[in-house]
Amino acid sequence: MKRIPLIMVYLLFAGILFAQTLDDVGRMSINVQQPANKTIPTEALDQLEDKMHQIITTSGISDNAFNKRFALTATVSVTKKDIISGSPARVSQTLEIAFYVKDIIDHKEYGNATISTVGVGLNENKAFIMAFANIKPGNPRLQKMIEDSKELIVKYYRTNIDNIIADAYILVQQEQFDKALYQIAQVPDVCIDCTDKCRKATIDIYQKKIDAAGLHLLQQARAAWAGAPNADGAAQAARFLVKIDLLASCQSEVEALMQEMTEKVKDDECKAWEFELQQYADAKAREQRDFEFRVQQYKDRQAREEERHKEEVAREQRDFEFSRDKYNKEHERDMAMIEASRQVALEVAKQISNNFKCKNYECKHYML
Repeated sequence: MKRIPLIMVYLLFAGILFAQTLDDVGRMSINVQQPANKTIPTEALDQLEDKMHQIITTSGISDNAFNKRFALTATVSVTKKDIISGSPARVSQTLEIAFYVKDIIDHKEYGNATISTVGVGLNENKAFIMAFANIKPGNPRLQKMIEDSKELIVKYYRTNIDNIIADAYILVQQEQFDKALYQIAQVPDVCIDCTDKCRKATIDIYQKKIDAAGLHLLQQARAAWAGAPNADGAAQAARFLVKIDLLASCQSEVEALMQEMTEKVKDDECKAWEFELQQYADAKAREQRDFEFRVQQYKDRQAREEERHKEEVAREQRDFEFSRDKYNKEHERDMAMIEASRQVALEVAKQISNNFKCKNYECKHYML
């Protein structure tokens, strides 16, 4: 069976699990946690939640449920309430809303901001809805809160990255591989060191995951073959072997068992066994094609990124050259103006000198 170079394995999983910054994985994320306020109608709370989503996305931060650790929530207080007479009467409410970003696990606050807003409606629900609708997601205080929180979240990951990875390996020891991968995948790309450590840990854990699953399936296949060393047993064993990941380290043992079963199956049973063997070969071929397709996807994505980077570098170079030429022209103009001003000053100095000599000459002539 075709072996796959280790570097390609590294590139594949680095692409799949960490280059997903094209989606939400790997991006810094702050969730929205709707306030638990029974005095505010559900419809109005939904309006507030929508505004909170807008506050987050306006700042350029991912707003998704992938990373549930950090959340934006709020508390709402009614500071003033009036009934405006008329036909019909309306309700006017002034609200004070305290927004804050918190760490849901450690119960630590990362940023806060308080704003006031007013809403008027035919009833309290509509007044709440209007008040929440009047919130401006780009409000400088709200955006500063998000930016301050972002800096603290980055600091959290930089400080705790080794502990996060260590906790993931505790899950690995318990064979909770998927939870371990999820825990590491929640770390955003906040710095090169964090990203590099997470990539290495992810590839290592994923390899351990498929190795453990492969060994378990291989044991089941061997048991099936040992229990019935014939075409039926071989067919049953093959059904386990086909599920073993192409990248599992036990592939050489899988191939050896397949070869052993092929050699021992009797001639009159070959037809049924050959069918199972073909099923196995087809499944592995599909897996190989899928793998190569994912590798090509990664290569294509890398090529696009490199092309985009080249375009950015070229644009920056053009901007630099334009700025440099502009500076040179402005500098030349300034130097010319300075030189001209010096000539003017020199002419003035000559005139002053000539006038002084002329006056001095007239004075001496008069004395004579």
